This record gives sequence, C-alpha cells and structure tokens, in this order.
Amino acid sequence: MTTRTLVCCDRLIMGEGIRALLEQHSLKVQVETTVRSAVNAAAEMGPDVLIVVAPLLTMDDSVELTQLARLSRVVLLAKPENTHRAFEALHLGVRAVLSAEISVEELVHVVRTVTEVNVMIVPEEARKGLEQFRREETPNRIPYGLTPRETEVMRLLSRGESNATIAKRLSVSSTTVRSHVHHVLRKLGASTRAQAVAIAYESGLMRTDAR
Repeated sequence: MTTRTLVCCDRLIMGEGIRALLEQHSLKVQVETTVRSAVNAAAEMGPDVLIVVAPLLTMDDSVELTQLARLSRVVLLAKPENTHRAFEALHLGVRAVLSAEISVEELVHVVRTVTEVNVMIVPEEARKGLEQFRREETPNRIPYGLTPRETEVMRLLSRGESNATIAKRLSVSSTTVRSHVHHVLRKLGASTRAQAVAIAYESGLMRTDAR
C-alpha cells in the first residue's frame, strides 16, 4: 500500500527535493509551502504522514503543530540544535522529531514506522536527557501516583486501543474504563490522550525509539 505523505516546507526547492527523494521509495508525496495550505490539504486528503520541515514550524509553534497533529501523524524535521527538545513536540501530539540532517533512508524508515506502529520517535540526544532524569527519580516509584490498574490502562492507551478494546482486555465495563482514563488524564495533567501518551514516554510507561 502506498503511503500518502504531505510535506510542509516553505522552501519550494527543498520541498520538491524531498518529494523527489521520497517518491523513489514508493511514497506518494504532495508539497505545501504554507501552514494554512498544509492544514487545508491535510483536512482534504487525510495523509498517512505529514512531514513538517523547520524553520516553517518549530517546537515553539505549539498551536500550529497541535492543529496539524490532529489531522495526521506529524514528523517534525527540526534544526539539529533543537532536537534535544523533542519531548516538547511529543506533548503536542507530534509522532517523531528528527534532525533535518537525517538521511533519506532513515526518514523513509521513520515514515513507515509511525504509519504502521503506534510509536513515537525521538533523537538520541533527547533520550539521553530523559534517561538522566529517570536515574534521578526514586526507583520503582509508580509515576504520577497512578494505581497499578491505571498504569495498565495507560499502557493500553499508548498502543492506540479504544475504550471498548481496553474494557474487553481488562474484563471491565466501558464505564469503568472511561473513569480510569479520566483519572489518568487528571493525574498526568493532560487534556488529551495524545498528551498523556507523551507524558507516558517521559515517565517510562511506554517504549521510546531513538534515531
């Protein structure tokens, strides 16, 4: 199946270059040069992946990144000096943060990974900072005061499971699952499931992939 990919890059020649390289790997690519046109195109075509290239948008453009993340799986190509801030973007719903200097082969791999698997991908430098933070935490502490059952619900949420599926797996009612989800979001200080998943990465509740 061809992966429908939308590239948002304000430098047309760079965007077209990315298009040409990705199409060599059997990706169907469309290029937009403004955030507004990217939003409109994403809403219309429903791309499998939306690649955002800095400096059109950076991790400081939280409103725009959040809007795009609601429309597709966003892969942010950031300036190398900003990749250590990757978890800021994950909080907004972005699926992967990569250095703009990444190879085409690595980019294609990440595009296919976030399309096929419910995973978030961060650069090595961001993961190192996170691991240092974890080492300073109290060992075996349940993050954010989640109960064992809430932790289990969070892990299932991170896999993209619906409330109905979680209820079936845990042998509880959908009402009980909704209650658990509500408590998880409140304890994590998250307003959406996507934000909760990003926080779950930081707390070690789910796996991260580093590139």
